[in-house]
Amino acid sequence: MKLQLKYTVFLVLTTVFVILYFSNKNQVEETIIYFPIDTSLHFEQAATHLTPKKIGDSTYSITWKVNSSLDRSAYLRQDVSLLYKNGKLAGSLKNWRQNKQGLSQKAKSKESESGRYEAVTFHYAEVHPTETIFTSAQQLSKDKLYTVTTPTFQYFHRPLSEVQNEWKKTLDNLTDEITQHSLEEASSTFQINQDQYKIISLTELPSKKNQWLSAFPQFQREEIVGKLWEGLYKNYVLGVKKEDGSTVSSQGSTIPQLLVAKNQSEILVLFTLEDGTPIMLRQKL
Repeated sequence: MKLQLKYTVFLVLTTVFVILYFSNKNQVEETIIYFPIDTSLHFEQAATHLTPKKIGDSTYSITWKVNSSLDRSAYLRQDVSLLYKNGKLAGSLKNWRQNKQGLSQKAKSKESESGRYEAVTFHYAEVHPTETIFTSAQQLSKDKLYTVTTPTFQYFHRPLSEVQNEWKKTLDNLTDEITQHSLEEASSTFQINQDQYKIISLTELPSKKNQWLSAFPQFQREEIVGKLWEGLYKNYVLGVKKEDGSTVSSQGSTIPQLLVAKNQSEILVLFTLEDGTPIMLRQKL
């Protein structure tokens, strides 16, 4: 009787173990992993849009849309988008689905102050041509919007009048002052000589990627960008780990500044948390 009971318990435990094993094996983690770029894949659509709408005399809404579609269904489709207002992180969108071709995300916020809004998105697909070969496709998109609440509400992507030009200068100076101060604080804290690096903001990556990484061949530029977003997703989007071991939200942090070493040895990501703590992420090349 005891022997039969032990055998029954053994069978139950074995069954539970097998179920858990295969369940965990087939589960996809919420992460981005760079795999070699598959040049046979391409995004038919990959776009980020910021659209304002007046609500009241001094209030308005911002609708933030991210859409993408690969030319075929992928094992994993993923888009992650970051929105900055006047140089600080205002929100993030992230969505991932298995065995999908397209993704669509949307968010809306109510605002009451003039601002420079910048959204940058990493569109990603993981494909499995065989059981042992994994490849990927990736693309960047962005949008930038200026809103003005005084004397009357107006908005523009590019200034079309002298008044809009002046507002652009004002909001650009505000944002640049915040990001530059953050860069100087982090450089001082981590003893970084900026002269040894080429520097751009994360929000400039879609338009200045090739210029920033001009010292590298094209295939390596894609690898660098893919691994950069792999690190940003894990160590920035999902939370930032401080030196004391605690993990805090990146909400309210400054736009990350990207520093690629002129000797092609590393990339540094520098930003400041909402509480003023300088943070440095390092990617070896």
